[in-house]
Amino acid sequence: MRLRSGPLANIIVAGTAIFLCLLTGELVVRVFVPVRDVGPSFTKYDPTYGKVLKPSSTITRITPEFTMQLTTNSRGFRGPELGSLDGDSILFVGDSFTMGYGVMDGGEFPAIVRQSIASCYPPLGLEVINAGIGDNGTGWVLKFLRHDAAALKPRIVVLQIHANDFEDNINERLYKLTDSGEVVELAVPTPGMGRAAQLIIESVPGLAYTYLVGLMRQLNVPRAGRAMTNGSPQVQAAVEASTTHEERLTLRLLEEVVRITKDAGWQPLAVLADIPQKRHDLLRGLFAERGVTTLSIPTKVERPDLYFKVDGHWNAKGQAFAANRILKALRLPCHGMPSTSQRDG
Repeated sequence: MRLRSGPLANIIVAGTAIFLCLLTGELVVRVFVPVRDVGPSFTKYDPTYGKVLKPSSTITRITPEFTMQLTTNSRGFRGPELGSLDGDSILFVGDSFTMGYGVMDGGEFPAIVRQSIASCYPPLGLEVINAGIGDNGTGWVLKFLRHDAAALKPRIVVLQIHANDFEDNINERLYKLTDSGEVVELAVPTPGMGRAAQLIIESVPGLAYTYLVGLMRQLNVPRAGRAMTNGSPQVQAAVEASTTHEERLTLRLLEEVVRITKDAGWQPLAVLADIPQKRHDLLRGLFAERGVTTLSIPTKVERPDLYFKVDGHWNAKGQAFAANRILKALRLPCHGMPSTSQRDG
């Protein structure tokens, strides 16, 4: 039967054409374009922190190197529901390394620590909480320690830091550094076009798992790092000034983080992940001056077997390596702790 012309017919024809174009684009991208990751966003907008992990969610991400599943509890932390919090906890804070990007549920190093503590006899009575969230800097951690950490009754705070935190501390715009060196908290930016697009995409079943959407997200993510050579003297001076500002802001944020943990009576432990030597030395010096134990996980250059080949995160072996180092540093009185041979791989 021939479809009569008219508004409805035009809508059907236009809709069919758009669908076929999108289907063709999806097939072309799947075959010819390398897409870094496919799947919904892990986070949602939050007026206090800028973003938080989606609570009570199970999200799958697909990449050329791995497929991961990330499950959050009702509080928006990766891992199982928390207990009554009658006792103390070990609180893990940091970025995507702590969140465990790249590994399945249970493979992230806070979960491995949780499993080891659960095997202790007699029980230690310590809750393990993973408050890590990807694509954030030290400012998010500082806000969390100021606003919500006390309710979780931490005895120990494990702070993980990565090389890109220096730049993230500028980009996330949660704090600024005054000329006198004071750290000032800023108003959280309102949600932008990216969040609006996320809401639309995730309202359509299955759309977030298309490669076209993955490509859009990939093109929208700014590249980290800067060209440090082959520029004019003026460009080099600007880059050096920006780098110095990143370092000053990051060190001051970390000073505040340490001050809060010490004032509250929480034991801090710093974990440095894949940080270049100059900034690594800056961080170790800061923590040493304040009596904070620091663990340095080998860089990707030193131990490529701990990292995904293309993606910069720890693989399952790297997560287990970090967990083992942390368990040794904490010196918890448990005979069931894993041995080096079990966890170092």
